[in-house]
Amino acid sequence: MKPGVNPAQTFPFKSSGSGTLGVEMEWMTVDGKYGTQIPAAPDVFVITGDSPRIKPELFTSTVEINSAIHRETPACILELGKHYQQVSDILVEQHASLLSSGTHPLSRWRDQQVTNDPRYHRLLEHLQWMAHRFNIFGIHVHVGMPDGDTCIHAMNHLLPIMPVFLAISANSPFWQGEDTGLAASRIKVFEGLSQGGMPFYFDDWKDFEHCAGRLLATGSIDSVRDIWWEMRPHPDFGTLEIRVGDMPVRREDTAAYVAYVRAEAMAAMHASGAPKVHPSLIRENRWRACRYGMEATIIDPETESLVPVLDWLQKRIEYLARNGSDISELHIVDIQIQQWRHRGGGAQIQRNLFARHRDFPAMVRDLMAQDGWKDG
Repeated sequence: MKPGVNPAQTFPFKSSGSGTLGVEMEWMTVDGKYGTQIPAAPDVFVITGDSPRIKPELFTSTVEINSAIHRETPACILELGKHYQQVSDILVEQHASLLSSGTHPLSRWRDQQVTNDPRYHRLLEHLQWMAHRFNIFGIHVHVGMPDGDTCIHAMNHLLPIMPVFLAISANSPFWQGEDTGLAASRIKVFEGLSQGGMPFYFDDWKDFEHCAGRLLATGSIDSVRDIWWEMRPHPDFGTLEIRVGDMPVRREDTAAYVAYVRAEAMAAMHASGAPKVHPSLIRENRWRACRYGMEATIIDPETESLVPVLDWLQKRIEYLARNGSDISELHIVDIQIQQWRHRGGGAQIQRNLFARHRDFPAMVRDLMAQDGWKDG
């Protein structure tokens, strides 16, 4: 055991309003002409200062944009758009832009500069090669929970749904100039960590506290923040944090993703009983989502029949609507499903753009031009 650490310690869960919403987005800073990552973030922070909404990340080519607490998706997206515009205006002076993708199609992780922050340097010292490859970018959705037991209950019920979150956000087909053959290569970087990948089923909050306390007591983590599961409780915020998603390719994709995650999380809070889906089935669906994205055929968690993921999602939206979910939020998702059927998801868009240009800089410029955030 680590000296001075009590394995039986508790982690108070700060109650939040049920269904309240907060979103974190990890944006790349790239050269406006060539599309490669550049260390432009520190100059942004010189102007924005110590802002809770515009923050540094591990590398100096990343800007994290966070929302305040909201009660509906459109207001949250509107706020994120304002922060995006603020950062974009600053970057113009550096001939730089923001890019939304789960990985950069071309730039290499070895070339990225580390942000001058003691926590990041400790992280790199501890995780070594694994952390140095963290040139990856995701969207994190926080949904407010009234207490720890409800948070664990919701997380258990969302585990079988989590692969669908990955499938509809999958937007990282390229890695360092190569087509990986995957729709979402980003999670393959994260899952190599001892505390990465899928979370587990827990009996209740006390069961989670026992797990986290043991990890602290054995020196496996320094704080609960070092649990990097693709979905995790966040006791300090009083939220369930869904972290599995790639950065979506467009603003409207982001809105649909956030609205769907929130709808499922709110439904999970009120779901009855305990989930009965075996982790092996969830893991298989997670792989299918990683490999094929929106083109995946998944195993229905209830019937175990095979179904295209967008067909499953369409029926799921209808089910949520019949069972009391916010119709206005579900409408955002429903409209976007039709767009996804027509043009595919982020991974397909990236591949289509590369096939058109056969040139990564031109592809990245085209990707930035159609992200929709400037127009919002």
